[in-house]
Amino acid sequence: MPEPNGTVKPQESEEVSSLLDGGDVEAGKERAAQTPEEIAAAKQTQEAEEKRLLEAKDEDLSAEDKEKKSGIVKTKEEKRLLEAKDEDLSAEDKVKKTALIKAQDDAKKAAQEKGAPETYAEFKLPDGIEINQLMLDEFKTVAKEANLSQEAAQKLVDLQVKYTQQISDGLLKNFNETVTAWKKETVQELGADYKKELVHAGRAIEQFGTPELRVLLKQTGVANHKEMVRFFIKVGKAIGEDTFVHGVDRSGKKTDADLFYPGMNETK
Repeated sequence: MPEPNGTVKPQESEEVSSLLDGGDVEAGKERAAQTPEEIAAAKQTQEAEEKRLLEAKDEDLSAEDKEKKSGIVKTKEEKRLLEAKDEDLSAEDKVKKTALIKAQDDAKKAAQEKGAPETYAEFKLPDGIEINQLMLDEFKTVAKEANLSQEAAQKLVDLQVKYTQQISDGLLKNFNETVTAWKKETVQELGADYKKELVHAGRAIEQFGTPELRVLLKQTGVANHKEMVRFFIKVGKAIGEDTFVHGVDRSGKKTDADLFYPGMNETK
């Protein structure tokens, strides 16, 4: 089963740059299985594939593609009939809709009578969703105890996926709003010359920072928090400018800070 916390990647849908590195905030990169952007991309891919199949001539399709196309056509037709109002349907479509509803009801009854299978087949999940195997095994045990058919268990899995995505979207929205607010507050506090102040922070990161620290600052978004920025600025000023003058060391080469904080020496 997908876990709410296991599929969340707080990564901005709008650009939220980090004050300390001059780049995008890359949050939760290693904690997530799927982002809203990846979900959207997967949906676009699926829609493009459906469009290709529907527009292709049957004689140009493989046996596998023909079967896929048939399934897509059937699903779309059933959706059209079920969502349409009876008064908007022709007499023929009304008969089809009645038969479809009866078939679905019969399938539900048959599934309830059939009960749980000896072993559940693989559950269908959207592309990009990762399974927590321990949680899945526990779910299968509970589903079997409840005598749920494969179809009924699949519906619960679908519901969990939907719930998980709602949680992910909510966390993403809150994260973006928080990081944006931190950045705005920090820039206002530093004033018009905030880029010059950030050069001192760059000096501190260059002297004492590790790659792991840089990743942490990006993933958590705290690179935009005023207290964190203020701390690095103070450390940078305490170090002095002996080995750091406008992003160039004594040999004339660009320092790590110049690379890590692009554009920091530029004024507004």
